[in-house]
Amino acid sequence: MAFVASWGADPHVSRSLSTLVSELARCGYFVVVVRASDSVEPLVWPTPPEALVVRKPNIGYDFGSWATGMALYPQLLRAPFVLLANDSLVGPFGSLQPMLEDFETRDTDVWGATNTLQFSPHLQSYLLGFRNGMLRDRPVRTFWRTLVDHDDKQQIIDQYEIGLSELLHVEAYVTSAWIDHAQVVEPGENPVIRGWRRLVQLGFPFVKREIITNPSVVADGVRARETVRAAFGEDPMDWLPTTPDTKPR
Repeated sequence: MAFVASWGADPHVSRSLSTLVSELARCGYFVVVVRASDSVEPLVWPTPPEALVVRKPNIGYDFGSWATGMALYPQLLRAPFVLLANDSLVGPFGSLQPMLEDFETRDTDVWGATNTLQFSPHLQSYLLGFRNGMLRDRPVRTFWRTLVDHDDKQQIIDQYEIGLSELLHVEAYVTSAWIDHAQVVEPGENPVIRGWRRLVQLGFPFVKREIITNPSVVADGVRARETVRAAFGEDPMDWLPTTPDTKPR
């Protein structure tokens, strides 16, 4: 089971989102896409999606979208493996099977693709995995049911991305990451920004969208397109939304 939070200025779905949904479905996950947008037109997909699509107003960022999906379909939280993903990365340029096998075989309660010490130790929220129905546990259920919509991205990070990991720690849940921050960056740096090249070398099939659209965000960002081409045979520019993405992710 996977809830995928997506945002778009218009109804056109990027190749990244379409491929993410298809790859999750190929790996055996039932996918619910929660699309936040001011556009009310039917979504236009590159290929027909193997997913249930929910539309919502453009408020609440990804945590609001995930909370909406879970509130609408609480019965799906009983699944042994539940993923929360978003479309803030470009890709996947390759199979998700190695990543998902790590999630499904880890003897931990909550899993993330990467973790970081930036701001405070936490799992990065673009891809999280929850095992054995623990999203239905009272402390975690309360967290998702009491979210407040914020317009400030840093407030979302502090209160919800970091706050979720802090809650998991207080409640003694065991967490793990597929790729630990120490493998790719110095303490306190963001793995998907500062460590993007090392992640690709380790088989990470994504690059942060911000690096592709604004390479100056990191010193070696100008090498992102050529690095993706060399590793996966794809030009990440072909995977972006067809209209400018102006919402920070």
